[in-house]
Amino acid sequence: MCDTLRGDALLDPEGRYDTPNLDRLAADGTLFPRAFTHAPMTLPAHTALFSSRPPLETTVWNNGEPVPGTLPLLSEWMLGHGYQTRAVISLATLSLGRGQPGVSRGFESYDVGFWRMVTGPAAAARARAGLEALDPGRPAFYFAHFCDPHEPYDAHGSEANEAELTLDGKTLERLPTSEATQWLHTLELAPGRHEFALRSKERFRPRWFAARAGGHELEVTWLEGERMQATRRARLALEVQGDAARRVDLELWINDVPSDAEKVVRYAREVAASDAAIGELLDELRAQGRYDAALIVFTSDHGESLGEHGHFGHVDGLTDEQIHVPLIVKLPAGDPRRARLAERAGRLTPHMDLAPTILDLVGLPPLPGARGQSLLGAHEALLISETHTPEADRTLLALRDERFKLLYFPDERRFEMYDLERDPGELTDVYAERGGERPDWPARLEGLARAGAEQKQGRAGADAALQADLEALGYGGGEDL
Repeated sequence: MCDTLRGDALLDPEGRYDTPNLDRLAADGTLFPRAFTHAPMTLPAHTALFSSRPPLETTVWNNGEPVPGTLPLLSEWMLGHGYQTRAVISLATLSLGRGQPGVSRGFESYDVGFWRMVTGPAAAARARAGLEALDPGRPAFYFAHFCDPHEPYDAHGSEANEAELTLDGKTLERLPTSEATQWLHTLELAPGRHEFALRSKERFRPRWFAARAGGHELEVTWLEGERMQATRRARLALEVQGDAARRVDLELWINDVPSDAEKVVRYAREVAASDAAIGELLDELRAQGRYDAALIVFTSDHGESLGEHGHFGHVDGLTDEQIHVPLIVKLPAGDPRRARLAERAGRLTPHMDLAPTILDLVGLPPLPGARGQSLLGAHEALLISETHTPEADRTLLALRDERFKLLYFPDERRFEMYDLERDPGELTDVYAERGGERPDWPARLEGLARAGAEQKQGRAGADAALQADLEALGYGGGEDL
């Protein structure tokens, strides 16, 4: 899984992206050019993929929400049928939840040994180590998650912006900002008030600042600027209690704020870096002699807007740049079913079909309650995609087939329809003229929206600490990230 990778990163008609390792994997397997996620948000998308059910059925609409313990998951199903199950995760969105059940259920090992976000090289090293830990005598279900090219986009050497960090007026360190920096440091601080300041010639965003002493969080007061605010200067203070110096563990996460044009360039650099990291994992499979015999499925949880429809980021929309994802299925060498996959590859492919396909390919019974169907069979697909408040600005649902996409805005009780064959950029709403060509879709979306609203009633929101974590990861912070 390559988080936030657009579907056109592999199709790439304009030659914008450099993906030699994924191109090689696609040549060894089958590329599905019309694959789509069910949510432009990490946890809802992963839950839909692992359960083969849409978010309205999983009831996981936002990041940080619990995954119901009664919801059958692919990892749990594989474990119950004799597979060893292991996951290596690079983004905290898949581990947040304050002890509540998540998509880790069913994994014997779920490696989240990181702070909040781990970039390609470190993620690849941990993924390779996870492979080495597998028991060669048992079949394995292995999930490797790479968080790039998720925002914040690193410059990868194209820029060298930095911020000065001072403590009580004295320079403590100069921190890179054009490569997002997670700074962990321990200082011995005297009793009393201490002031930290950050200054830079270029705008930066202090995503996170925390201080702990003796296992307890110290209160931090923002004097100038605030967390997640784009600025050139920020100041904050903390108080060390008692009458003796204390060892204080400090955490700071900071990145610069590129222009919209630079975001597009950096995203492409992030894609290239992700491809290199994934290539390391694939090379490790080859070195261990496992590659040829392996069933490998590569995809992304969702895409990313890069200025289309006036938007950068994901979460807030269901346009194709946010829900179109890459998909490659590489069968074991010599598997005769590759021709059947190739026949199906050009058609609409919902993420819900992946779990049924994997189970079909390895000869295991279907996942209970799965809504998707195996790609080995011929069927007409209909995609449902959703995004929900409070992380999204507004709840939005969509149905999509090979020709049309119908969007429903429940708060406004309004529809938009796009003819994707004639208008792939989704620029012209044709609902008034063409809505009758899918006559049952409006009522279906209205019914789904009503059911979702009823389910949400009484649902408790994220606690303050969890909300702060999610905002630091770019979700729910009130800005397009």
